[in-house]
This record gives sequence, C-alpha cells and structure tokens, in this order.
Amino acid sequence: MSMIEIKDIRKSFGSLEVLKGVSLNVEQGDVVAVIGSSGSGKSTMLRCLIDLEKVDSGTICIQGEPLVKNGVYAKNQEIQKLILKMGMVFQHFNLFPHLTVRQNLELAPKIVKKQKSDEIAKNAEKYLAKVGLTEKADSLPAALSGGQKQRVAIARALMMNPDILLFDEPTSALDPELTGEVLQTIRQLAEDRMTMVVVTHEMGFAKDVANHVVFMDNGVVLEEGAPQELFEHPKNQRTKEFLQKSLSGGGLK
Repeated sequence: MSMIEIKDIRKSFGSLEVLKGVSLNVEQGDVVAVIGSSGSGKSTMLRCLIDLEKVDSGTICIQGEPLVKNGVYAKNQEIQKLILKMGMVFQHFNLFPHLTVRQNLELAPKIVKKQKSDEIAKNAEKYLAKVGLTEKADSLPAALSGGQKQRVAIARALMMNPDILLFDEPTSALDPELTGEVLQTIRQLAEDRMTMVVVTHEMGFAKDVANHVVFMDNGVVLEEGAPQELFEHPKNQRTKEFLQKSLSGGGLK
C-alpha cells in the first residue's frame, strides 16, 4: 500500500525555486533515506508533506487521500486528519523547556486527541521505555544530553500513534558520540516495520537501515534505488561526486 505519493511538486520562496518537480512513492514499512547536499530541497519536501509549507503545484497523497491535488489543497478538516497520520521529529528537538519529559509527551494527546489521562500516562511509560529513558520522565529538557532530547522527541512523536514518521536531519545537531544512540532508536523502529522518511547526512545509516535511498540535488530527485545499488553502482555523475565526497576520508559516516 502506498503510504505517501508525491507527484511533481514545486515550491518557490520568492524567486528561488527550491522544489522543481519532485516525485516519490513510499510504501508501507519502507524506510526511505533522503540524502543530498544542503540546499537540495530535502527538508522543504518533508515540510510540505506535513503542511508546514504549501506547495505551488503538484499532488501529495497520504494513504491514498489527497492532501493537495494538482496544487489545490483539501479542506482544513481533511488536512488535519491526514497530518495526524504522520509524526515529525525535527533537527533541534523542539521540546518545551518548562515542561518535564513526561509532560512534553502527554501534552499533544491530551489537547489534540482528547485522550483519557490514564491512557496517556500508560503510553508515556511505554514509549519512554522504548527509547530507553524511563528514569528521565520527571527531568526537564535542560538536564538531558542532546541525544536524550532527540530520543524524547521520537517518543513524543510516537505518542500520537502515527502511521508514518518523518525525520529532518535527526542527528545533525548532535555530537558524534550521541548520534549512535538516536540512530539505534530509529533502527529499532525500522525493525518494528514503522514507515519512515529520514532526511539524513549519515551515509552508514542510509546504507544499513534504509531499504530505499533517494538522492536529491538542486530541487529534483536525481537518483533513487536500493541502498546497495545506489551506493555501489550510482548511475548519475552528480550522485557519484556526492558519494565520493561524503564517503572519502574514513569510509562511511
């Protein structure tokens, strides 16, 4: 089943065209790694999926339902319903600093989904255990490392019971030694068959965990395919250049 269908989406900021006709399909259980240089349009594409940016033209369908079709958006109620099928984990965590870890997790299910308190509390325990942070439930974000904050952000996204998780450079704000713990959490979600789209600069993760890799450059998808094929036999010259630069000096990151 297609979880996400993107057809020929375009997006400009003023005179700068950032997405120049991007198309992509994500099937149920896929882990899609989106790689490419800064400014290639990766994060903008992700933000369009969850309606943080509006496309100028093109179509985005979530589980077969149009978020936007040929540039015309669905009604607000429909958009909200589709967005709730997805969870987003940002580069800089976006935790509320004045709330404890537990309160950060419980806020959205209480306000948006109107879930019962005992159900919310039970889920918070479950997802904190999943990301290995049970003992940090009553800590404030300031007391956590960057890796722990990002794992809380992942648990918070899971609290909304999404069918799809989107990650925007989840490790780029972290020190190298903290990156591994976040990638391990995402790896576990992949083993649970969670459908994920991960914008990442971690080539080792893209090669080992993703089942589909997309290389974006200058606002278009230049090449995509199975990790082994794309990394070992890239067809496009620009893909070859990017991979050589990314992988040189010490192999895979």
